[in-house]
Amino acid sequence: MKRIFFVFTVLATSILTQSCEDYLEREPEDFLSEEAYFNKPSDLELFVNKFYTYFDVNSEYGRNSLYATDRNSDDLIGPFEEENLLKDYKLVPSSAGNGLKDWNFSNIRETNYFIETIEKRIAANALDDENAQVQQYRGENYFFRAWFYFNKLQAFGDFPIIKEVLPDDLESLILASERQPRNEVARFILEDLTKAIDLLQDGVSKNRISKSAAQLLASRVALFEGTWLKYHQGTARVPGGPNWPGSSQHPNFSYPAGSISAEADYFLGKAMEYADNVAGKYNLYEDYQKMFISQNLANIEEVLFYKSYGIENVLGHGATHYLQRTGGGVGYTRSLVESYLMQNGLPIYAAGSGYEGDATLKDVVTDRDKRLQVSVLTEGDVRKENSDGSKEFFEYPDLTSGSGWQSVTSGYQLQKWMSIDPTQAESSTSGTTETPIFRVAEAYLNYIEASYEKEGNLNGKAIAYWKSLRERAGVDTDIQKTISNTNLDKERDLAKFSAGNSVDATLYNIRRERRNEFIAEGMRLLDMYRWSAFDTMENYIVEGFNLWEKYEEDYGTQIEEGENVSYSPENGGSTYFQPFRIKSSNRAYEGYSFPEAHYLNPIPLDQFTLTNSMGADGVLYQNPGWSKSAAIPAEY
Repeated sequence: MKRIFFVFTVLATSILTQSCEDYLEREPEDFLSEEAYFNKPSDLELFVNKFYTYFDVNSEYGRNSLYATDRNSDDLIGPFEEENLLKDYKLVPSSAGNGLKDWNFSNIRETNYFIETIEKRIAANALDDENAQVQQYRGENYFFRAWFYFNKLQAFGDFPIIKEVLPDDLESLILASERQPRNEVARFILEDLTKAIDLLQDGVSKNRISKSAAQLLASRVALFEGTWLKYHQGTARVPGGPNWPGSSQHPNFSYPAGSISAEADYFLGKAMEYADNVAGKYNLYEDYQKMFISQNLANIEEVLFYKSYGIENVLGHGATHYLQRTGGGVGYTRSLVESYLMQNGLPIYAAGSGYEGDATLKDVVTDRDKRLQVSVLTEGDVRKENSDGSKEFFEYPDLTSGSGWQSVTSGYQLQKWMSIDPTQAESSTSGTTETPIFRVAEAYLNYIEASYEKEGNLNGKAIAYWKSLRERAGVDTDIQKTISNTNLDKERDLAKFSAGNSVDATLYNIRRERRNEFIAEGMRLLDMYRWSAFDTMENYIVEGFNLWEKYEEDYGTQIEEGENVSYSPENGGSTYFQPFRIKSSNRAYEGYSFPEAHYLNPIPLDQFTLTNSMGADGVLYQNPGWSKSAAIPAEY
């Protein structure tokens, strides 16, 4: 029983202190028995409501907010170096955590319990399966099972597919932990989303999942898997690849579509289909900036689903509070800022672009893409509006006000997500601007990318969607002019590579558009992962703004005497701020170097013991490059 108990807690739930009863068969402790419950739509609503907390949004703590998420990539710089971009510091965990991307099954179990119970209640005529509300909440539950599985797919690739509440049987529990090939997991996710789409409605509150939101997620899942299979093929990170660790469990594996390239095309086709269902139905909102500082997103067509903060100082966030003061401990990278086009559609280095250089922040944004102009603070921008109506203006970035989550880390300070409304900045819980979670712009971008990856050219719909995005950004809609004037040798963006090989100029510009649209929205890391775009990240020095050409004089002795910023303009001969080279003891002093094993997370060590998988013939296998016997870094 002791052993069974441990298997229950690890394979089916987050680790909790509890007695040795069968947790997998018990109803959730915070609900009544199913005979007394699940008799009306409001019961179903209450059950699925708890799943809505599993989205990245702006929060009370700046470091946990959506606006700071991209510090784990090449888009933002946080106050500390990121272990996922370094060799030798990320270790195999000893045991599973409770997060969405941890090796646990508690949320999956809850959704399975809901499905089984509701099906029994419908069969017993206790619930009407034709009732619109019953259908809505059933659809939401399928959506969330897909959401939980998608997070596992992103983190681990191959993953167990569990569709039922498991019985009190050790052998059954161990067998259920067998990992299934990642493409099968992705197909299962799309099956769940198809069920969700059939049940969900549009026109519901935008604080709830709609049919269109589920279609958008389906396009995201399909694009993720299609491009992963395309760019990771030939590695152990795809089923059937050389040294794929799943070959012992699945010796007869084959792709349903016939080959890995055909399987990738299957997913890309699905991505096009689902994305077009959304993109063809909704228009973009004309004011890009307003979507991220609005207290009312309900009437903005582009926003399909968002998080509300209705109770000031009780249920609120600290986005403006932190960003407005000193920068919130994050900042954009030079690579990101330089990727934005001029309004005439030319890259900054192209002849005739009109780029004014980067000696000042105002120069940087002059005549550039409007998304950049409204997302980074520059000289003369209103930083804060006071309660008496007076205004405070931005002069230059605060690099020296404090360590940790304080000053702007790169010199490029976030304006996106920052309101000038004084009531929004009073405390870390006073923010009530709403957080968009699913936007129609993603459907436009998903279609553009999936169609080009599948068809090898830009079809009419893709061009129309792309022109709409550029028109809102104030950029010339002549897409071919941009492509013809793109010189990949002059682009700093690592996404010009996939699996170490250069992509063509059209695909790179599609990726550029995606990067520029989703600035500080937490999308970048997983895009880079699915493109296998970190393969060339070796001794990669992360840079911010141009500090040493002009801004040095603004900081006076703070810079010259090294009171808070002890570095010199001789850092690699660069005049750009290099925050991780302030101290030679910094783990990223010599730059980021990405181990390819980090494209997938390691499975915790205790899982191999609990499933009798320490030997080569166990049901559980470790991801490529990671140990299943010691808490050590990945091999590379």
